[in-house]
Amino acid sequence: MDLDELKTLWQCHDKQLENSLSLNEQILRQLKLNRTNNEFRKLMNFEVVSVVGGFLALLAIIFLATTYSRTPFDTLLGGISGAIMLMYLIFSMLRLTGFSKLCSYDESVVKVQKELALQKRKMLRFRRIELITMPVAFVACIPFLAKVIYDFDVLQYPGRYIVGVLVSCIIAIALVVWLYRAFYEKRIASAEALLKSITDFEDHQ
Repeated sequence: MDLDELKTLWQCHDKQLENSLSLNEQILRQLKLNRTNNEFRKLMNFEVVSVVGGFLALLAIIFLATTYSRTPFDTLLGGISGAIMLMYLIFSMLRLTGFSKLCSYDESVVKVQKELALQKRKMLRFRRIELITMPVAFVACIPFLAKVIYDFDVLQYPGRYIVGVLVSCIIAIALVVWLYRAFYEKRIASAEALLKSITDFEDHQ
């Protein structure tokens, strides 16, 4: 084998190696994008459950308020409970829409990162509003449900009513905070780490 043939063979080998490396990089990038989308799909699946549960709860409140309310005050409490439940339902629908957008960016990592940052800001605002309105929800919901379901006026026992509201708020707020940290923030942090690993890898190419 002369020198020219050796050079040609070497060039072909280099070309094959470059193509192989490029293909491996594309496969690795796609695998990380797929793992990122899996995290977003977990968030979407949870929000689907939240939307269905919130919708059923809202229907139940509307049914109870229109069927079993005995006084205008009962109707008012039911209206407040329904309005807050509707707000929570809207928040779940907005989160679901936002997470579905994140799954639509199959190639542009930068777009995913920008959209993810936007959804994080929205989620933090929703959480803040949910935590602020939660005491109001229990203040209205507890006497409403007790009256229309059991025909029991808890407002006649203010001490028990206040304790019930406080205990319910503490448990609910603790659950919401835990849920956001253990589920939402964990999924989002995992997606952010995967996206950052892609951009870091591409920057070093």
